[in-house]
Amino acid sequence: MSWDQKQISDEAVQRQERRRARGLELAKGLGVDGEEALLRFCADGQSEASARGVACLALGFLGHKPAVPILLVLANDSDLSVVVNATRALEMIPIPETVLPMLSLAKDATRVEVRNRAIDVLGTLGDNQAEETLVSILCDHAEAETTRCCAAAAIGGLLQHSNVATARLLDVLKEPSAILRWTALNTLGVMGDESAIPAIQACLADGEIVPHLPSETTVASAAENALRNLKVCARPAS
Repeated sequence: MSWDQKQISDEAVQRQERRRARGLELAKGLGVDGEEALLRFCADGQSEASARGVACLALGFLGHKPAVPILLVLANDSDLSVVVNATRALEMIPIPETVLPMLSLAKDATRVEVRNRAIDVLGTLGDNQAEETLVSILCDHAEAETTRCCAAAAIGGLLQHSNVATARLLDVLKEPSAILRWTALNTLGVMGDESAIPAIQACLADGEIVPHLPSETTVASAAENALRNLKVCARPAS
């Protein structure tokens, strides 16, 4: 093993140890000892939602794979705080068995917040089974803007990208939503498809301020970041 490989391995071990320590800390704060007790606590509908959410997070930090089935159920819990923490935990325990249930929630859940979190998890998992669904959501103008943005971002997390995904993201650059254009540009930069460079460069002149982001962020800033990610030195036309 080279020095670089050893350093990467050591850092991974240290991250895992920090995560486990955080999980044990959260469990202790709940007065719960051990993964099995945390599982029972999560499933206990009589406990406060905030505490059940913390138990979900603890299981995620502990990387407890047997928790995945109950976390998948809680990903559509009636309390959105539980949904958020259950899906965060699923992102920390990335296994293939999570993909199909998350696809089902992304397509069929009745609450936008649940669908958005399922889409986020799919992006973290990176499984290419999700691409068709994510592209379909991105292209559906009847979807909520937040949901389309989640789909655009999640596409960037996939391990591979088709030409169709690239083309649909490029189409988004012509849409009126600044935050959707901003998200698509960031994803195009992550994807690294050089065929997108001309369209990205055209967005360098897009000075529209993106709502809900700090410091008067513009769409052009995402174009600049995308080009940097593509390792292209670009300047707006004078």
